[in-house]
Amino acid sequence: MKLPSMQRNNVVCLATVSGAAGLAGSIITILLAISMVWALICLALKRFPRRFQRSDLYVVGPAWLFAAVILLAAVVHYDPATAGNLVSRGVALLPFIFFPLVLPRLRVGSSAALIDAFIFGAGLCGILVLPLAYLQLEFFYARASGGMGNALPFALVSSMMASVSLLNTLSPLPRRQVLGWAGFVAGILCVMLSQSRGVLPIPAIAVVMLLVLFPHKLRRFYNWKGGLLLIIGVAVVLAMAVKHSDRLIGLLSYFTEGSIADQSYTVRLALWKYAGSLFLESPWLGYGLQNRREFISALGYSFTHFHNGFITVTFDAGLAGLAATLLLLISPLLCVLRNPTTVARRKRLFMALLVLFGYTIAGSTNILFFQDIYDSVFLWFVLIVAAPLSMAGPAVCELRERVDENDGTR
Repeated sequence: MKLPSMQRNNVVCLATVSGAAGLAGSIITILLAISMVWALICLALKRFPRRFQRSDLYVVGPAWLFAAVILLAAVVHYDPATAGNLVSRGVALLPFIFFPLVLPRLRVGSSAALIDAFIFGAGLCGILVLPLAYLQLEFFYARASGGMGNALPFALVSSMMASVSLLNTLSPLPRRQVLGWAGFVAGILCVMLSQSRGVLPIPAIAVVMLLVLFPHKLRRFYNWKGGLLLIIGVAVVLAMAVKHSDRLIGLLSYFTEGSIADQSYTVRLALWKYAGSLFLESPWLGYGLQNRREFISALGYSFTHFHNGFITVTFDAGLAGLAATLLLLISPLLCVLRNPTTVARRKRLFMALLVLFGYTIAGSTNILFFQDIYDSVFLWFVLIVAAPLSMAGPAVCELRERVDENDGTR
């Protein structure tokens, strides 16, 4: 395959990942698996150069450390009765080990074009899946789940892609700006239809990050068109919020009146209290991820995790696992800060911060990793952030000439 064809396929792949993430379920996982396997084959056949760089260590190292710590704790707490769980859970770590293989493939052409394709697709994500989510909630289910069959991953994907959609508003093209705001509002509506309260702060934080990283953006609201667009967006979101606000009202009632109408809060607190008592008995390497479900079953629940990603990983691998997880979450930010290239730097910084805040917020009340969609979304963001090369060369020089315009700072 020629390099121009690879570049075209890369652009299509990344636009598909972000655009179809909410509508097509595990397509992001499938595309990541295919990309890793195909990249391994192409590297072995020398179809493209092995382009790695020093800043890659800031994402590769934490990912490998995370996998190593989780596996070490699992081996230390090996139990023949749960050996089957260990195999299935261990397979889930493979993407964290092999995702760096995709980086050289992404570097065969313009990194700026790849980032732009991902941002464009994110603008379409919420728009494409919103009709399906609305029909699901109105006629079939208590909570919308898009094309995923599970409301929680659907809410995470919708909130993350809605946030990335905001970067479309930096484009000088009016149609891209409209797409950015439309995709943002549609993504928020999808989150509300999923009835998943825990990720609602993510889009709000994204707006703040957009105005901080791109302060010129704030000036665009100082006219009647910007103000009208803002009012319409807020009105649509509030209208949907009023209609589907049962779980939000339950959240406020629980913390203001101590009401237990929504049992999910009391169940979470019971799980966290139980996990705290277990932590005191084995603080350093936990109990092994393969034994998690058996311990939760002893409390009388059938859950696979503790409904808090940080507590769950602390059970799996103790303080060592928690430290590795925190390092993994900040690794995209470290990569951006340590990569000297200026290609779409502020946009990549936006996405790196989005990963950190988004996964911290989502993981505080739900799972963090070891769910294929959660893992794949995280790794695709890492690949996007790390893709630009820092070494000198004609292609990089050309991108550097365009970066200020791409970031909207010229």
